[in-house]
Amino acid sequence: MTKFFYLLFQVLILIILFLWIMSFEQRVDFFWEGIIFTSKISSIIFISVFLIVLILIIYRIYIFFRQSPKKIRNSMVINNYNKGITSIVKAIAAMSNNDDKELIVQANRIDNYLKDNPISLILKAESAKKAKKNDIAEKYYNQMLQLSDTRIIGFRGLLEQNLKKQDFHHALIYAEEIYKINYKLEWIFETIIQIIVKTQNWQKLIEINKDAYYKKIISKKEFQETNSSANYEIAIIKESFSSQEAINLLSIANNDRPNYPPIVKKFSSLLINNNEFTKAKKLILKCWANFPHQILFDEYVNISRSENINIINNVSKLIKNNPNEYDSIIAMAKAHILEKNWERAKNLMKPLLSSKPSKTVCEVMHDIELGMSGNAQKANSWKNRILMGDYEKTWVCKYTGYIQDNWSPVSEGGFLNSLEWTWPKTDKIKEKNNLIPNIIGSS
Repeated sequence: MTKFFYLLFQVLILIILFLWIMSFEQRVDFFWEGIIFTSKISSIIFISVFLIVLILIIYRIYIFFRQSPKKIRNSMVINNYNKGITSIVKAIAAMSNNDDKELIVQANRIDNYLKDNPISLILKAESAKKAKKNDIAEKYYNQMLQLSDTRIIGFRGLLEQNLKKQDFHHALIYAEEIYKINYKLEWIFETIIQIIVKTQNWQKLIEINKDAYYKKIISKKEFQETNSSANYEIAIIKESFSSQEAINLLSIANNDRPNYPPIVKKFSSLLINNNEFTKAKKLILKCWANFPHQILFDEYVNISRSENINIINNVSKLIKNNPNEYDSIIAMAKAHILEKNWERAKNLMKPLLSSKPSKTVCEVMHDIELGMSGNAQKANSWKNRILMGDYEKTWVCKYTGYIQDNWSPVSEGGFLNSLEWTWPKTDKIKEKNNLIPNIIGSS
């Protein structure tokens, strides 16, 4: 209602103004080059107003046509943007539903609507990967490296691509770039370790392990174990052409992981070959006191023979801190077997005999029986019991449950520092071909 009165008021003002102008009846003469022009004042006013209005209309038309393309373009951009956002939502929904066909369709639409949008790059790369167009996916991943927001995603994509191709050299390069950008990512350090294990680049393992410890990604124990394993592997390589260098590396490995039988065995073996019997002997004695293990027995016997010391007396010193331990009893029995004290060896083994003796017990009893009676058939009856015997401690991968006879820094399943000396759990023993380290992109 208010608008109506306002409009009515304006109309009245215009009518009054019009009548007022019409009241001017005076004539005005104009002279131009001898010609006289005569007109009323009211007509002059109307013509002037008409011209002003006409100029304003022309100006508005000019402005409209000048700005129209820009408005149209802006309208199209907004329209494309809205369509692009809709396609992104549909693409994400397709990803969550594993609808590869719809993902590819929406990714193409995103490419039409949002040319330089980082999200479109990510989704297009994902659609190319789903379609197994690895070259196209790699192109998009490389484009992502140019944008700070998608740089890490690009590196991860390239990392996965190279892992699938088993190009571990380039995979390690991309993994290290991700580590530099954000080393706190839970998966990146472990992935780098697994790649290094594949490439057997032990020096690189030492470097990244040290950096991870300084950045507090790993504990001191994890740092020492990995450093020990890396130096052990390098020592094995160096052994063939520089025994002294190998000894130095094994000394580092032993310091980081003291009294660990596999390392002590290798270390003492090289020391014995280098005629450093006293040092080797101390090493084994200290290790046996903390971690008795049969793999040390042969090296200790070699020392006894090299020094012309009675084996039984020497082994007695070896087991003095834990004479009733399983491995100590076995070691003492073996010492008596070497000295052909069959009865004494048999008596020592009695506490370990049961209805289902272990593999080691059966093997020792076979040697005793063969030495005492010389009856191979009777002795072999002990070996026949091995398959029915109780499990004994062995090297077990803590991730898979897979067992192996000999220790190594990297398990047969490909896991670093995963082997533990323990009893196997039969329900967790896995087949070798099912063991796949947890490396992204390995599936």
